[in-house]
Amino acid sequence: MAMMKQDFDGAEKHLKMSSALGSPMPEAEGANKLQLGMMSLQKGDFKQGESYIRAAIRLGISDKESEAIAYLSMCQIFMNKREFRAAKDYFRKAKACKPTAKQTVDQIKEVEKYISRIPG
Repeated sequence: MAMMKQDFDGAEKHLKMSSALGSPMPEAEGANKLQLGMMSLQKGDFKQGESYIRAAIRLGISDKESEAIAYLSMCQIFMNKREFRAAKDYFRKAKACKPTAKQTVDQIKEVEKYISRIPG
């Protein structure tokens, strides 16, 4: 509910509370961390966002679509840091997930235009 209202602080508080309580479905833990990471990125906290997204990838994300989004986010974080080799690696992983959602496919095409011109 808080996410829909763009209340990232409230949504983050609720997600952290649910994470602290523990989940009966361990596979949901990765998705939870991914959401926290996306919120951190939207708030401009790239360091915390990267940390959460790394944790989400490490814990495992249940569907390929979300996994592709996580890898794309990591790709964009590393492009901002100007670490192009790591960015390309995460981009390849995102493409390997073979996402089907139009928004994700469009985002991959946009990043591909830019990343193909990067040396390394």
